[in-house]
Amino acid sequence: MNHRRLFTLLAMLPALVALAGCNGVQVVEVTRPVAEFTLTPEPPTEPTAEAIATPAPTAAPVEPTAESSSDLPPSVFYDLGEATLIQDNFPEDSRFRNMPAQLNGVMAVPAGEGPYPVVVVLHGTHPGCPVDDAGVDRWPCDPEVEQRNYAGFEYLVRELAARGYVALAPNINAENTFGFGEPTPGVRLWQLLEQQLSALATAAGGGDNGFGVELNGVADVRQLALIGHSRGGEMANYLTRKFGLDTPAGAGAERGFGPVAGLLLVAPARILQDSGGSNVPLSVIMPACDGDVVGQDGQTFYEDVRFEGNDFWSTTVLLAGANHNGFNTILGGDMIAHTGRPGCQPPLAPEAQRQFLVDYAADFLIALFGQEDAIAAAKSRLGLDITQPVPAELYGQPARVNVLPALADRMPLFGPQDEGELTAHQQAGPVVAEGATLFFCPAGYRVEAELAACRRPNFISPANPAMAVVSWTGPAEVRLEIPDGQWEVSSHTALTLRAAVDPLSELNAVDEPQSFSVRLTDAHGATATVIVGPDEPALQYMTGEFREDEMFPPGLLDAIVHMTTVRVPLVSFAGVDLSDVDEVALVFDQTASGTLFVADVEVAR
Repeated sequence: MNHRRLFTLLAMLPALVALAGCNGVQVVEVTRPVAEFTLTPEPPTEPTAEAIATPAPTAAPVEPTAESSSDLPPSVFYDLGEATLIQDNFPEDSRFRNMPAQLNGVMAVPAGEGPYPVVVVLHGTHPGCPVDDAGVDRWPCDPEVEQRNYAGFEYLVRELAARGYVALAPNINAENTFGFGEPTPGVRLWQLLEQQLSALATAAGGGDNGFGVELNGVADVRQLALIGHSRGGEMANYLTRKFGLDTPAGAGAERGFGPVAGLLLVAPARILQDSGGSNVPLSVIMPACDGDVVGQDGQTFYEDVRFEGNDFWSTTVLLAGANHNGFNTILGGDMIAHTGRPGCQPPLAPEAQRQFLVDYAADFLIALFGQEDAIAAAKSRLGLDITQPVPAELYGQPARVNVLPALADRMPLFGPQDEGELTAHQQAGPVVAEGATLFFCPAGYRVEAELAACRRPNFISPANPAMAVVSWTGPAEVRLEIPDGQWEVSSHTALTLRAAVDPLSELNAVDEPQSFSVRLTDAHGATATVIVGPDEPALQYMTGEFREDEMFPPGLLDAIVHMTTVRVPLVSFAGVDLSDVDEVALVFDQTASGTLFVADVEVAR
């Protein structure tokens, strides 16, 4: 059994074991297709390392296309030689002080002169060397028996090269092993990356080149993005924050590379609870059938920047049917199969899962490095376009999406961040609940009886964010009253919020979606109401089965209740003066009763 994967699950076990009527009103219904979560699997395929024909030159990042592998640039498995990694946590006379490691990996380069942005793909913690009887992958081992975890992303570096990026997946097995002393997180990885990116910068400048492919003037290491899978996702974020790689003056600057322009985290783990968020554009892909990072820890990276005053957009995607290992071509199945979770049996085919990553990564990189028109189109495909409804699918796959615009592009109204916000919101006005009850849920996993309404022990709510529980039995509303002249939103585009249906509340009809209305009132008393319809992805009822096996004690519903973004266009509130809004109300008039988890009511542009 993979000891790192086991560690991720065991870290969750303490929590799992603890589970034991005005004139001029215009009504507009916001609707869209409901996602289906049943997909047909196909058998996985093994990677190939064939040298194939190089495509026509690509001068800049290009739109994603469905290309066959024969149309892609060839991959190069490079080896820059052996390095010695210094582990400062061991004394100088310790045999663990100087750790041997090979500076190798796989890369692909576009045709043409460039220069092209650089994308680094970091693999996860799956053992590199064979595991002994004690469950430890002893380091170093013969290269002939070392598992090439980086090679599982050969397909991705080739696909990205076809789209105008110098892409490489370095071997970071040395970072992940417990077989050469207890590691200090990131110490080995930083040395591995620093040496390889410095070597790439040198080669790109016409100096020594050990990569086996022409790089002079081809790689622009000053334009850099990181993609990380599993623990590699966490470490991409951790190193970016720790070494200031998200700033022009960060640690990479003196070495000729960076800053990091954005982070794409794929099924990321979360072991370092204090790693925080990086101040760059952030995308997180969370596989809905993850049998390794079963708590959907990737959502925590989004929550880290939620209240930090982010300068850039952040987004998460819950990808239906996908598992943890399917993104890497050389890995086997996940440790846990979610047999009772809708859409997981059968799971999404690995080829479809990897194609989703290719398509998503291509648009993510265009959003970072593309031209203005291309950026707008890519953001639309990513679900980031604030003028459009939140999609129920991306790239042909059912998905649930969260979007957090940069702080400069949004005006928060109702978080909540603490219990006091149930009576006074972020714009210093009163919160009035009429016919509805409000309950505050603090962030994090909590099992106290008084927090039972938060449902933290009963199902997976990614990141367990701070939120309000809103319940009603009959007509009800929650009014967010705003002091006179304080809310000028005419320059904004949409009212947004996050919501999810509590599948265990008796107030929600089983297997039925929810619906409610949003009402705006201006300083002149004019009102307008928009219905948030039952086809909204956020308002779907999430079904599942109660787990009764030894790993999951009774009382745990094998379902993911995902707080999903809702957008209501401000132009829909006809007749209201958006330059002086006096009240925003959530009106529960569409269903007889219900319970919703609600957070992040704000306007965005």
